Amino acid sequence: MSLAHSDAPLVDAAGGHPGPIASFAALLRYRELIRNLVSKDLKLKYRGSVFGFLWSLLNPLVMMLVYTVVFKYIMTIRGSDFVFQLLLGILSWTFFASSSSMGAGSIVDNGGLLKTVHFPRAVLPISSVLFNFAQFLLTILVFLPLMLTIYQIAPTPTLLLFPVFIALQLMMTMGVAMALAAGVTFFRDIRHLLEIALMVLFWTTPIIYDYQTIPEQWRQRVLFSPMTPFVVAYQQICYHGRVPDLSVWIVAVTYAVVALAGGFVLFTRLQHEFVEQI
Repeated sequence: MSLAHSDAPLVDAAGGHPGPIASFAALLRYRELIRNLVSKDLKLKYRGSVFGFLWSLLNPLVMMLVYTVVFKYIMTIRGSDFVFQLLLGILSWTFFASSSSMGAGSIVDNGGLLKTVHFPRAVLPISSVLFNFAQFLLTILVFLPLMLTIYQIAPTPTLLLFPVFIALQLMMTMGVAMALAAGVTFFRDIRHLLEIALMVLFWTTPIIYDYQTIPEQWRQRVLFSPMTPFVVAYQQICYHGRVPDLSVWIVAVTYAVVALAGGFVLFTRLQHEFVEQI
């Protein structure tokens, strides 16, 4: 693995206190390292596998089949098209939850690397997120056209907004991962609390229930659950074929900007102490 620009100023040299601008500049210089780490993790995951990435597609395809049978033929409560909305939520949630969990341990799990190699420490949580994002994106590229075809939903111009919300979710997830990585380095209990937090957030996100069926007095509260604006936006864009509500836009953009900026600044301010804490 090549560490290009090894003579470039580092973000987190021991004892240094570089600001956010210097940290961001260093990340840009080490973008090739990020790409290499993501590529390495993807290759390791499917190394020795005959079908490779197809195994990642098997899980949502099996879920689609099982949920269709359950909701259409067993429970007979909802139409089978509910599975479309359900999987939109599950796939986006899986990306967020997996990235948060991997990002949280990205610093403490690579203590040996941090002590021997100098590079921007933010590379680790960011590459963890991008690894999960690559799998999410490839799955969506296969899953979305398939579901639109199965449920005979005609694509509309609003689908052009789908990548916008994916980008916003990516921004928020990166910020969350960096904040968690920094926090876990100092307080290991955060990693255990994260498991509980993700469980709570899952049930406060309208994945297995319809956002529109939530009582009005609770709807706005549910909207402030971190993943809710993104899941609702995906459902409104892909399934309902309409532009997401203004409130969904506002909360999604706010979460993306605040999480990314806040997580990056927090990580930058604490990173010079990481080696001492590992």
